[in-house]
Amino acid sequence: MKIQTKYGEVHVLTDCPLLDSTERLEFKTEVHESFDGNEERYIQRDAPRQVLSFNYVNMRKAMGDMFHMLYANLRKQWGIPLPQFRQIIPDIEDSDFIVMDTTVHKADLRVGFILLESSAGFKAAEIVGIGRYIIVQEEVRDPDTGEIIQPLETEYQDGFRLSENITAAGATILPLRICIIDGDASINTGGFWSNSSVVFRVIAEDLPEHAGDVPAQYQGNDIYFKPLLLDGNALEMTLTQHQNIVDGDVGGFQQFTHWEKPRYLKPFKSLLKNWGEYSAYRQFLFRRMGRYQAFWMPLYEKHLNILNTGNITTSLSTNTKYLLEADRKHIAVKRKDGTWTAHEITAKTGGSLTVSPAINAQRSSIQTICYLGLHRLDADQIEFQFLGAHKTQVTVPIVELSS
Repeated sequence: MKIQTKYGEVHVLTDCPLLDSTERLEFKTEVHESFDGNEERYIQRDAPRQVLSFNYVNMRKAMGDMFHMLYANLRKQWGIPLPQFRQIIPDIEDSDFIVMDTTVHKADLRVGFILLESSAGFKAAEIVGIGRYIIVQEEVRDPDTGEIIQPLETEYQDGFRLSENITAAGATILPLRICIIDGDASINTGGFWSNSSVVFRVIAEDLPEHAGDVPAQYQGNDIYFKPLLLDGNALEMTLTQHQNIVDGDVGGFQQFTHWEKPRYLKPFKSLLKNWGEYSAYRQFLFRRMGRYQAFWMPLYEKHLNILNTGNITTSLSTNTKYLLEADRKHIAVKRKDGTWTAHEITAKTGGSLTVSPAINAQRSSIQTICYLGLHRLDADQIEFQFLGAHKTQVTVPIVELSS
């Protein structure tokens, strides 16, 4: 299937299997670290680069069709649909407007090319605008005086405006990205079947771009209570701190560090069980812009042994050793109803902590009390692995900047 675009002729691969495929978003952040370990971070790209990887399994005739298409067009432009953003649309009868919610996938389903799939086959179309105003009440004037008897009333209708009229029944809509093949195409063949692995890089003019919705705030930064998933039965974490060792090789040696505190590194693994969770996680990533935007998140580990019973207000009692030396300043409290609250440690005396605001909860209604840290992503490249049945897995390293 071929379409004509402002980029020239584009070859559309209508069948892109989601299982065993990946999507990679590549942000670019410059991190400047001062002598004491504090950071200044700068965004180098307004939009992340997008890289798509698919495995195409073909039998007999389809195997030959795929081979000839790749052979003839390896270094040409391709139209690749994104099946992870598939949405059902109302029936369209010779119309240039699709009535639907345009806010679900704002970064990906937007102005640009789309692919419509129905029982009649595939059809490519181009979205040229979002939303329209429709007349719900015509204006009526007095024929003699010209006075307005009935004012004109319009109403906004959400949806996509198309470049041409189309007809489609029982159809679904998919974003269509304009890509090039990144590198070579790898083909494994058994004679009557083949498995083609192809990596597509979306062209710069067609990249997803969104500022990300503003979540709940705490002390001037975003705050999230996303759970950490174990890798098996544990999660490998690292405490790191800058270290220089002065060693003349003939006597003793000394060490020193520029950083005031260690940093806590861990993998942030997420299993997204439906497209709603997948879309929300992408919003989280666009808000982060790679390593740029910091966010508060609980540490989740039970580093505090709380001794309180009964009602807890502003005072916490603990027998945790080295509490004063650790010099951590924030905690998170999770109640058994699933709600979280953030609190600042305002004073420490021996094994007692004073927090603000007050917790105001019975100890029996609290599930966990743990430290709260200010984090950022520790990578600019994030890869989604599609596992089928609307499940997606993604792992990105995070680092704690402040406690």
